[in-house]
Amino acid sequence: MMKVISFLVALVTMLMTTTVQSKILIKIDLDSQRLSATKASGEMVVWKISSGRSGYETPIGHFSVMRMEKDHHSDEYDQAPMPYALFFSPRGLAIHGTFEKGLGRPASHGCVRLAVPHAQQLFSWVEEEGGAQVEITGSTQSAGRRGVSAAAPSATSLSRSARPEPSGSAQDDVESVWSF
Repeated sequence: MMKVISFLVALVTMLMTTTVQSKILIKIDLDSQRLSATKASGEMVVWKISSGRSGYETPIGHFSVMRMEKDHHSDEYDQAPMPYALFFSPRGLAIHGTFEKGLGRPASHGCVRLAVPHAQQLFSWVEEEGGAQVEITGSTQSAGRRGVSAAAPSATSLSRSARPEPSGSAQDDVESVWSF
């Protein structure tokens, strides 16, 4: 009987571990206005985002994707398109695609915006892996206003003013001056 119980405990533990590892880990850094997403396989992406602007700050904390909608339109904001929405808050906040330009600075009403092709890829990953954990860090008051930290300068670091203007292309995924 003890062997059966031990086997069942080991099996349940293994299944729970597999389930947790299969989810996507999404980290959002409000200070750098970047999102990184990592699969259990180790595959990772880093993209520019726009979080909540002053008065509409994106909440800090740990969340889970609660629901997903490929073609959502906001009832609260005049049917504004929110393609590939991953809702992480009971308040209706989501990570979603945007057609707006100027990612890399706070601009939303609390949602996390990213380029539509990136939102589509992230949506697919979360759908394939059966969920995602979302970790949001940084300062809601200084989001997007801090330059690269001077605490750890490197030869490749650029000051915010020396950084080239973003092209707005979905291809400018990872800039060497940003890291998580």
